[in-house]
Amino acid sequence: MKRILMVCSTLNTGGAPKIISNVTTHLPDDWDVDILLNSDENIEFPYKGNIISLKIPEPKSRTSFGYQGRVFLKRWKKIIKLKKARNYKACISFMDSANVVNILTGNKRCEVIINIVNNMSAQARNEPIYRWFVNPLSKILYNRADKIVALSEEVKTDMVQNFGIKSEKITSIYCSIDLDDIAHKKLLEIPEKDKIWFDKNKTVVTAGRMEKQKGQWHLIRAFSRVVKEIPDARLVIFGNGSLKAYFTKLVCDYHIERNVLFYGFTNQLNTYIARSAVFVFPSLYEGFGTALQEALACDIPCVATDYISGAREQLAPYLKDEIQGYYKAEYGIIVQGCSEDMRDSSTPLDVSEQGMAAALIELLRSEELRYYYAQKAKERSKIYDVSEICRQWIEIIEK
Repeated sequence: MKRILMVCSTLNTGGAPKIISNVTTHLPDDWDVDILLNSDENIEFPYKGNIISLKIPEPKSRTSFGYQGRVFLKRWKKIIKLKKARNYKACISFMDSANVVNILTGNKRCEVIINIVNNMSAQARNEPIYRWFVNPLSKILYNRADKIVALSEEVKTDMVQNFGIKSEKITSIYCSIDLDDIAHKKLLEIPEKDKIWFDKNKTVVTAGRMEKQKGQWHLIRAFSRVVKEIPDARLVIFGNGSLKAYFTKLVCDYHIERNVLFYGFTNQLNTYIARSAVFVFPSLYEGFGTALQEALACDIPCVATDYISGAREQLAPYLKDEIQGYYKAEYGIIVQGCSEDMRDSSTPLDVSEQGMAAALIELLRSEELRYYYAQKAKERSKIYDVSEICRQWIEIIEK
């Protein structure tokens, strides 16, 4: 029996919970998995293993110092006890607060493996807790881990160049996707009330938390121009978050309420994406972009901003040049990276928003181009299949 401990905040939404879900559900039967979470409420992803909960309720803001302090102390005590008692092969942590505790509780009884899912240099620009606390601490501590797994090659490069991580300690493993599960979900029916919004020729979709990192206001602004050219175009935004009021006002100010739907969260996201014309990923920065990965597997054309980091690795693996406006890449369309300025409707579209609008207008008007990129998306998604990614994780743990 091989026993491992995985540590994360939640199994609700996000890239890290998706990794835990896909890996644990595809490990061999002789693996015993404990999963330590802040709370066992609102678990959305399937998993295999034993949930251990710190019983800390979900806060309004996970980045508050008070919340992070409570989590740190309770995690510290629990992980020390578990490492002493459970004879783990490895303790694998996801997200930086969990990584710090994993390292500080030591590797005398099991290997310490940490996973980095975001570009930490980019994250520090928008989140003071990273700029003043997490990143300086990471530079001191992360080389003490036995192994480091980055979510993309760009994240790996950032850690080596900007955090002094030893290159022999770090490797990259992409987040996996279950192609069989997605193929099944693509065939499911959606509720009758939703069908009016979803059309393979007219509907643009995006998915992600309504927070600054995800950049959805750029898409809303660009879509206001799309509606001027294609009045019956539709935009459906999946997700919730603190910026919803800002997004709602932006939609109203552009007078496109009849064209935009804020759907919220759904565990049938891929079913809806598969019934749409285009998927757009307007992020400012990511570790890789798991929502974009899954959209590729839904066999629809994808448009992504040139975010840091992962857009090029997924859609344009050979692109080295700067992008002006938008670029028709090998597996999708890349738009010039968006700014971090949160503008209102009175401000003209910037260059990246103009490029995003132009790319969407061209795709929505061309069935031939949509078909081409749908086929390329299907081709690209195969490299992320969960069986191959799980094999890479097993190799890291056992090596």
